[in-house]
Amino acid sequence: MKGRAKRATLSYSRFLIRPYAAAGSRWELLVAAGCAFGLVMVFLAELVTTDTVVASLALLPLLAAVWLLSGRWATLIVSIGILLLALALTVEAANRPTLALAGSVAILTVLVTRPYATALASMLASHRHLRWVAPTQATPPTLDRIERFSHGIRSLTSRELEVARLGAEGYTTPEIAHRLHIGERTVESHLAGAYSKLRIGSRAELIRMAATLSGSS
Repeated sequence: MKGRAKRATLSYSRFLIRPYAAAGSRWELLVAAGCAFGLVMVFLAELVTTDTVVASLALLPLLAAVWLLSGRWATLIVSIGILLLALALTVEAANRPTLALAGSVAILTVLVTRPYATALASMLASHRHLRWVAPTQATPPTLDRIERFSHGIRSLTSRELEVARLGAEGYTTPEIAHRLHIGERTVESHLAGAYSKLRIGSRAELIRMAATLSGSS
C-alpha cells in the first residue's frame, strides 16, 4: 500500500504544474520576464510576417502568466499583451479583422483560465496533505484537517483577513502598509497572526489561498 501511495504521489507531482507555482518565489520575476519577452517576440514576428497572422501565439505566454504568476505580475503581463495587440492593430490595417478576432479569443481564454487557476490553487492548498489510504470505517483524517483550515479562516480578525487578502493578491509588505495606512511592522504582525491561524508558513502558500480568502467575510 505504501508503495502504491508513493507511486501515485510521484506521478501527481511530476505531471501537474500547479497554479501559482511561481508566485512568491525567487523565480517569479524571471518567469514574468520570460512571458513578456515571448509577447514581444510574437509582436515582432507579426510585424515581419505581414502576410501571416501569428498573433494567436501570444496566447502561450499569456496563459503561462495567468497560471503561474501572482495577481499583480499576471495583470502586468496581460496589460502588456493588450498594449501590443493595440499597436499591432494600428500598424497592420490589412490584417485588422483577423488580429481583432485572435486577440479577442486570447483575452477571453485568459479571463476564463485565471479564475479556474485560482480555484484550483485554493483546492490544492486545502488538500495539500491528502494521501491515499485503504478504506476503513474511521473518519478520514483529511476531513479533520479541512475543518481546522476552515476554522483558521473564521478565526482571523477583520484586519488580519484584510492584510491576508492583499498578501494573497501578491502585494508586498510596504505596498500593503501604504494601502491600509499602517506601519510595515503592523502588517508583518498581522501576517504572522494569519499564518499561525491558517497553519501556513510562507507567502506562496498564502497566495494559493487567494480564492478562499476572497470568498470569506
